[in-house]
Formats: sequence, C-alpha cells, structure tokens
Amino acid sequence: MGVRDAAVELLHTLVAVHAEVFAGCKPLLEKTLGILVEGLIDTFLSLFHENQDKDLRALDANGFCQLMLELDYFETILNPYFTHEARESLKTLQGALLEKATECAVDSTETPTHNRRPTRGSDDVFLDDRQQGMTVSPDDLIALAQQYSSELLQSELERTRLNTACFVESTPLDSVPESAKAAYASLRGSMDSPSRSFRGSQHIGSPSFSRPRRR
Repeated sequence: MGVRDAAVELLHTLVAVHAEVFAGCKPLLEKTLGILVEGLIDTFLSLFHENQDKDLRALDANGFCQLMLELDYFETILNPYFTHEARESLKTLQGALLEKATECAVDSTETPTHNRRPTRGSDDVFLDDRQQGMTVSPDDLIALAQQYSSELLQSELERTRLNTACFVESTPLDSVPESAKAAYASLRGSMDSPSRSFRGSQHIGSPSFSRPRRR
C-alpha cells in the first residue's frame, strides 16, 4: 500500500502549469498555483460530500488511513502554495473523514461482519473490538493514521520524486509542515545524491497496525 497512482496523476496538471508559468511569468507562480491548490482541496471536499453516503458509506480504518496519507502527501509537496483558505478546507476535510470513519467504526461494533461491505480490507483491524462490544474513538483512528503516514510518507515522496521534482526544488524546508519535515529533508537529501538508488521503494508492503492501548 501507499499513495495510489491516481493521486500522483492529479499532480501532473499542476506540474505542467508550474512549468508553463515558471518559464513565462515567474512572479505569478505563487498566486497561480495557490488558486489551483485551493480548487483542488475544495474539489476533494465536494467529492466527499457527494459520496459520503455512497462509496464512502463504510469508510473503515484502512480506508481512512489511506486517504489521510494521500492528503499528507499533497500537503507536503504543495505546501508553498497552500493559502489560508486551502488549509482551512483541508482541516474541514480531515475532520469530516475522521467523523465518518468514527461513525463507521461504531456501526461495525453493532452490525454483524457478514452484513457489512467495508471500503478496504480491514476485517482484522477491529475484530477484537467487535467481539468485545467496544467502540473505537477518534483518537484511536488518528493514532493509526499517524503511524501509517510515518511509515510510508517518506518512501512515497522518494518513490515519486521525479513526478514532483519541480515543487521539491523550490520549497524552503522551514515552510514544510512539522509532521512531514523529516521525510521532506530526507527526500531533498536524496535528490542531492544522484548515486542513490530507490528501486527498492517501488513496492511497499502494507504496514501492520497495533491498536493503541487504552489508558
């Protein structure tokens, strides 16, 4: 698992625009990309609202972690062009996903497994909870998503570095989100070392999650 190809392909349009504006009118680069990033996040938010009762009606823990990883990926790469409005929309989207995933996790403790059709294969993630009648808190889901991103974000940035090189080369490290700073620093270091090979990062295994202990 990792960032899906479809997510990487979404960046290709922004890469093309970046190249055109950079070559033709560099002073307008930040404003132009800022408008496009706002539109991208707003589109994500609209898609969530359109599909929350359809494709996302059973958003399980793995699906939630996958989407949060991809949002972290976009935020890290496009960070210099995130406007205040884009960040607010991103927070709204992340909150909506968390609320939906929590709702679905609670439902899974009340509904037999054979009657549910989760979005991704997560039958084992909360199996113990269903058996014990426990509920899953938002904090549990956040912890899982953070673990997922910490294990995969850096390698995914490295794997797709050629797709997003134009953004990486022009991004000051102090503008990168704190949560992704280590991954971003490592990525920049890898680009400065052409002899390093990343072939091994093309295939990334699914991380094993352990449920945070309740205190």
